[in-house]
Amino acid sequence: VTGSTEQKPCAKGSYTDASMAVKDSCTLCVGGTYQDETGATQCKACEQGCYCPEGAAAALPCEGGSYSSATDNDEQGDCTPAGAGFFAVTGSTEQTPCAKGSYTDA
Repeated sequence: VTGSTEQKPCAKGSYTDASMAVKDSCTLCVGGTYQDETGATQCKACEQGCYCPEGAAAALPCEGGSYSSATDNDEQGDCTPAGAGFFAVTGSTEQTPCAKGSYTDA
């Protein structure tokens, strides 16, 4: 902030580029990344089984019934719905077949 005499760390979900000569603002993490610490100089790739919208301070788990092994999801819709005969618990990285003698609808 111009005229400020006190440095303030960037909030979770944002960062300031360490290579910037003048560090006067924070940048939100782009979709598909997150930052769970203050004062960061870069964002982290989203985690498998999760999605990370712009400015995320944490990776958000794919909802039950969906899964993902990707690390760049930026919305819940990027998580893949489990197919018929399979299920996925919250935060799954893959779908799991139903046990013999059980089923699930698509």
